[in-house]
Amino acid sequence: TDLRDNPDRFFAAHRTIAERSTEMGPGFFIRFTVQYNLFAGTILGLGGDEQLKMLETMQKKGHLGCFALTEKFAGVNSGLVVNTDIEWDNEKKVFIMNTKDSSARKNWISQGFVADKAVVVANLKVQDRDVGPHAFVMDFRNESGDLVDNVMIDDMGTKTVGNDLDNAWIHFDNVEVPRSAMLNRYANIDEDGQYVLNVPGIRPFDVS
Repeated sequence: TDLRDNPDRFFAAHRTIAERSTEMGPGFFIRFTVQYNLFAGTILGLGGDEQLKMLETMQKKGHLGCFALTEKFAGVNSGLVVNTDIEWDNEKKVFIMNTKDSSARKNWISQGFVADKAVVVANLKVQDRDVGPHAFVMDFRNESGDLVDNVMIDDMGTKTVGNDLDNAWIHFDNVEVPRSAMLNRYANIDEDGQYVLNVPGIRPFDVS
């Protein structure tokens, strides 16, 4: 939470790592920004109180996170093209997340091959209405370190530089995600299964 509460310390850490990046290799610097800027930063910006408490637990356990935004066929339009689908199932009271084809696989996800949790950006449908991209924080691995059911990943392979960093592709096949996974400061699913904007006129993805 230093990004929010102690930004001088946050930026000092970035400067220190940048100064030493040539001796350490680029991987650790990228991991740092993924962990604190992208993963935790998105939760800080879009998450509710209970989701913020999760960050404290992760810090104590030493758990890693990844930020699953980029998709295979998005190209330079990463974030503007989101074809990973997530639909609210009002009978089961869960979200169902799907990669509809290989073009929608999350691609080049830094730290994605080792992450314990993931912030995933997916296009949300609620009761047959498309409400656009939203961010969800989900368990990526269970307490034993195994991937959760119906999540498939692989390493992107050897790169020209930066092989001290893992990069993964990620595929979701009817993955059930709890209602509490939706980062809900600006939008939420209420008890009746209705989509509600907590701050009218502000789309959560614009904030992200």
